[in-house]
Amino acid sequence: MADQSGRPIDTGRIALRPIEDSDAWRAEGDARWSDWVALAQRIIAADALRRDLEGRGDAWDQGHAAGIADAAGQDTPNPYR
Repeated sequence: MADQSGRPIDTGRIALRPIEDSDAWRAEGDARWSDWVALAQRIIAADALRRDLEGRGDAWDQGHAAGIADAAGQDTPNPYR
Protein backbone atom coordinates (compact mmCIF):
# COMPACT_ATOMS: atom_id res chain seq x y z
CA MET A 1 0.00 0.00 0.00
CA ALA A 2 1.38 3.40 -0.97
CA ASP A 3 2.18 5.95 1.71
CA GLN A 4 -0.87 8.20 2.13
CA SER A 5 0.62 10.45 4.81
CA GLY A 6 1.26 13.37 2.45
CA ARG A 7 -2.12 13.27 0.77
CA PRO A 8 -4.34 16.37 1.20
CA ILE A 9 -7.38 16.10 3.48
CA ASP A 10 -10.32 17.89 1.88
CA THR A 11 -13.86 18.44 3.15
CA GLY A 12 -15.11 20.68 0.35
CA ARG A 13 -14.89 24.18 1.81
CA ILE A 14 -11.58 23.65 3.59
CA ALA A 15 -8.53 21.51 2.96
CA LEU A 16 -5.26 20.68 4.66
CA ARG A 17 -2.37 20.35 2.26
CA PRO A 18 1.21 19.39 3.14
CA ILE A 19 3.90 22.01 2.64
CA GLU A 20 6.71 20.61 0.49
CA ASP A 21 9.99 19.82 2.24
CA SER A 22 8.38 20.38 5.64
CA ASP A 23 6.41 18.50 8.29
CA ALA A 24 3.90 21.37 8.41
CA TRP A 25 0.49 21.57 6.75
CA ARG A 26 -1.43 24.57 5.38
CA ALA A 27 -5.17 25.11 5.79
CA GLU A 28 -6.82 26.52 2.66
CA GLY A 29 -10.36 27.66 2.01
CA ASP A 30 -13.18 29.68 3.49
CA ALA A 31 -14.73 27.76 6.34
CA ARG A 32 -17.37 27.99 9.03
CA TRP A 33 -17.25 26.21 12.37
CA SER A 34 -19.05 23.15 11.00
CA ASP A 35 -16.41 22.85 8.25
CA TRP A 36 -13.63 22.79 10.88
CA VAL A 37 -15.51 20.08 12.80
CA ALA A 38 -15.87 18.02 9.60
CA LEU A 39 -12.16 18.44 8.90
CA ALA A 40 -11.27 17.32 12.44
CA GLN A 41 -13.48 14.23 12.02
CA ARG A 42 -11.70 13.36 8.74
CA ILE A 43 -8.32 13.67 10.44
CA ILE A 44 -9.42 11.46 13.33
CA ALA A 45 -10.81 8.85 10.89
CA ALA A 46 -7.60 8.86 8.83
CA ASP A 47 -5.51 8.41 11.99
CA ALA A 48 -7.72 5.56 13.21
CA LEU A 49 -7.38 3.79 9.85
CA ARG A 50 -3.60 4.16 9.92
CA ARG A 51 -3.42 2.80 13.48
CA ASP A 52 -5.67 -0.15 12.57
CA LEU A 53 -3.57 -1.07 9.53
CA GLU A 54 -0.37 -0.76 11.56
CA GLY A 55 -1.84 -2.97 14.29
CA ARG A 56 -2.84 -5.62 11.76
CA GLY A 57 0.66 -5.60 10.30
CA ASP A 58 2.17 -5.99 13.77
CA ALA A 59 -0.18 -8.91 14.53
CA TRP A 60 0.80 -10.59 11.26
CA ASP A 61 4.51 -10.12 12.06
CA GLN A 62 4.06 -11.66 15.50
CA GLY A 63 2.12 -14.62 14.12
CA HIS A 64 4.67 -15.15 11.36
CA ALA A 65 7.57 -15.06 13.84
CA ALA A 66 5.79 -17.56 16.11
CA GLY A 67 5.15 -19.81 13.10
CA ILE A 68 8.82 -19.78 12.23
CA ALA A 69 9.67 -20.67 15.83
CA ASP A 70 7.13 -23.56 15.68
CA ALA A 71 8.71 -24.85 12.48
CA ALA A 72 12.16 -24.74 14.09
CA GLY A 73 10.87 -26.94 16.94
CA GLN A 74 10.99 -24.23 19.57
CA ASP A 75 8.39 -24.16 22.29
CA THR A 76 6.74 -20.87 21.24
CA PRO A 77 3.02 -21.23 20.63
CA ASN A 78 1.50 -19.22 17.81
CA PRO A 79 -1.46 -17.27 19.26
CA TYR A 80 -2.79 -16.47 15.79
CA ARG A 81 -3.57 -20.06 14.73
